Amino acid sequence: MSETLLSLKDIVLEYGGERVLDGVSIDIAKGDAIGIHGRNGAGKSTLMGIMAGTLKPTSGSVSVSPALRGKICCVPQDIALYPSLTGKQNLEFWAEAYGLFGKAEKLRVDHLLKLVGLTEKANKRVETYSGGMKRRLNMAAGLVITPALLLLDEPTVGADDDSVRVMLDTVRRMNSCGTAVVMISHIEEDLTGVCRRIVTLSEGKLQ
Repeated sequence: MSETLLSLKDIVLEYGGERVLDGVSIDIAKGDAIGIHGRNGAGKSTLMGIMAGTLKPTSGSVSVSPALRGKICCVPQDIALYPSLTGKQNLEFWAEAYGLFGKAEKLRVDHLLKLVGLTEKANKRVETYSGGMKRRLNMAAGLVITPALLLLDEPTVGADDDSVRVMLDTVRRMNSCGTAVVMISHIEEDLTGVCRRIVTLSEGKLQ
């Protein structure tokens, strides 16, 4: 049986008098690939924020395996890049933020650029990138450290078909190497192409 990395039990989150999450429970094990589906405003991003540790629930418990500490990577729906910097400079910034310098930094940045198919665009400013290229670089920035758990919030929204293929291939490759994946998407084909288990969040509850 695979090791449980993250366990959420009876999670409730209330905001402004509204119950956004209502008794959500889910376990994430090593090598899992879980998709979360649901309408806009269903609480999907809020749930992912609790998984990432950036939000605290009103009640309920969050148990994190020691193997997961410092190894949760999150790719947000919003583009977390500096437009005036090149693709390479953006990744160097995040690498140094995570404590990578010198040869280790160069190797990781070069690897990530190759992984998402942006080596030839490495020295171009991000403001010149297409929407799909920005999405690919955004994913690469979230992979600066090798994650035990990869959280993806609508990673392919607005991306062209080639970029979608590159990103989903990257996620499948990470998962095949043992990384647990949780992906939010309103695109059912993306979820079924990556995830072995898909749940729906509706009215604050997992269906």
